[in-house]
Amino acid sequence: MQTFTDYQTLLKPDWAPPSWLFGPVWSVLYLIIAITFGYVAYKYYKKEISFALFLPFALNIFFNLLFTPLQFGLKNNLLAAIDILLVLGTLVWLLSVIWNKYRWV
Repeated sequence: MQTFTDYQTLLKPDWAPPSWLFGPVWSVLYLIIAITFGYVAYKYYKKEISFALFLPFALNIFFNLLFTPLQFGLKNNLLAAIDILLVLGTLVWLLSVIWNKYRWV
């Protein structure tokens, strides 16, 4: 797999987790993201929440999915770093808008 080979060549700190751990961890994380996004998308579709509450989730999933092509497809660390900041920013945003309504999300 090309992305695994690319990851192996990156300079990493001593405390970086082993590469074999990324597959299982990201599989679980993407499952959690899919469940929470699906729930919020369903609530938006049923008009139980506003677009303002749905928007940070939609942007977060978009930026999450954009990372791999930026980092490993284009091999552009700057764009990948900007994308990570956008993932983090939308995560803080979505937590701030959803926390009082659906804390489990």
